[in-house]
Amino acid sequence: MAVLNMRSIFIGVLATLTMDLLSAVAYKLRLTAPLAPNLIGRWFASVARAQPIHADIAREASVHHELAIAMPVHYAIGVTLALFYLIAMAALGWTPRSLGAALAFGLCTNVFPWLLMFPAMGYGFFGVHGPEGTRLFLSSLMSHVFYGVGLWLAASILGPA
Repeated sequence: MAVLNMRSIFIGVLATLTMDLLSAVAYKLRLTAPLAPNLIGRWFASVARAQPIHADIAREASVHHELAIAMPVHYAIGVTLALFYLIAMAALGWTPRSLGAALAFGLCTNVFPWLLMFPAMGYGFFGVHGPEGTRLFLSSLMSHVFYGVGLWLAASILGPA
């Protein structure tokens, strides 16, 4: 089971890029209202300082290069989750080119923002107490569906890992 290779990493990068591009389209169409990316970078920086819990991450002092922090961490998470997806598919004897499996996996990755990140940022489980104007639950749901679409597309284009 040679899952950890460059093709697998590319699948994770392409899946995350697909997530980002489709999420940007959904935002432009006003279907979603996510958090500002700098707040995600601010939270990642606070996690690195071993201070992950906040009453409201937006009220915390900004840190230098919040976007420069957010992007590589976001892509590292996307690649890591893609590797888990590919390992799970191989262990189950399923093809990673299954749209249903990829979408289901993408949906399951919502557990991280809904039950970990949003509460730690001060926005409650599922982001129900998010900042004015955001729709965190729906935005996360759609973004992670897009990640699943990206997994399927990347695995289909690049072939088995």
